[in-house]
Amino acid sequence: MSARQYLSVRALERDALAAVLASYAPKGAVRVAEALAAAALNRRRRAETLWDGAFAAETPAYDALYQHLPPQPISAQADAAWNRACRRIAARALAGATPDPTDGGHYATPIEAPAPTQAPMLTARIGPYAFYRDEAQYG
Repeated sequence: MSARQYLSVRALERDALAAVLASYAPKGAVRVAEALAAAALNRRRRAETLWDGAFAAETPAYDALYQHLPPQPISAQADAAWNRACRRIAARALAGATPDPTDGGHYATPIEAPAPTQAPMLTARIGPYAFYRDEAQYG
């Protein structure tokens, strides 16, 4: 893979993650967006570990991770600044330049929803979401 192809794949991945953040993080809630990005990347790393890197070269379907969350209302023109902020948050998360506010959480639910059975350990409550991880995997 050439450097140019790698950069375009990274840009596509950044834009895919940013679109998810803009859809599910409340407008202006940077900490929530950072937490959702961290959880998405934690889930991706977890999948790569469980599947022994089988899908490492593919761009993840980040939107599939959060289909169970209620989308936030957005308007394209009014939220242009928020969309740019989400692109910056996604780029920093993908570069590993931000700490993980979820403490390894790889699953998010609305706070008022019951805890999921597949990820029983609560790691963080940030904004309207609770983040969980698989206790057996992390000890």
